Amino acid sequence: MTTTADTAELLRQYFIQQQSVNLPGIGGFEMNRVPAHVDHHSGTIHAPSYTIRYDSLNDIPSKEMFAHIARKKDITEWEAIGVVNHFSMELKDQLKKGHRFDWAGMGSLENNDAGQLIFEPYSIRYPFHADIYVATKWQKYDDPESSGQHYVVPDADASDEVVIEARASWWISAAVVAAAALLLIFFSLIRSEYKLSSARETKLTPSVPPSQFEFKPAE
Repeated sequence: MTTTADTAELLRQYFIQQQSVNLPGIGGFEMNRVPAHVDHHSGTIHAPSYTIRYDSLNDIPSKEMFAHIARKKDITEWEAIGVVNHFSMELKDQLKKGHRFDWAGMGSLENNDAGQLIFEPYSIRYPFHADIYVATKWQKYDDPESSGQHYVVPDADASDEVVIEARASWWISAAVVAAAALLLIFFSLIRSEYKLSSARETKLTPSVPPSQFEFKPAE
């Protein structure tokens, strides 16, 4: 059985991929980039960030969204349409009763005194999973047969995954060999060019001097 939380998470994942999601009867949610700006009142500079803009009129869902739900839940697209419609109807019903819906990773939804739907976006932080952050620290890897290799070891409260930094010593040796080969080729070309130039400038001297003929006029 699909719960409201399960459907909300699937829709949030689709929002991350497409940067927008539209819900029937609710409205559309679109990611907007906020450029860096200066707060002259507090004298601080704010880095670029992202926020979610809500549009109550843009409530036509896309076919790709239903395909995403169907693929994730291994159901048909017709069944996915029913899942999304049920989610939207239940959400509207709870909001009309004065309840507030906290959409994890997205923001909060509630109706104001005039019955209008108000959306307050949460701050977006990469990788869009507010509860998933791996704290790491560097530790020296003491291996007598290698040097310069380190491990990234998570803290005690982090995940058990260990990330190993690949060694780069092999490409240093390859670069040295390649440089030596290029130097040998370069000097070989210079030597060949020098020999060719020397051959062109050599003067040929005959070993036997040419015969001398004396021209006498006829008597």
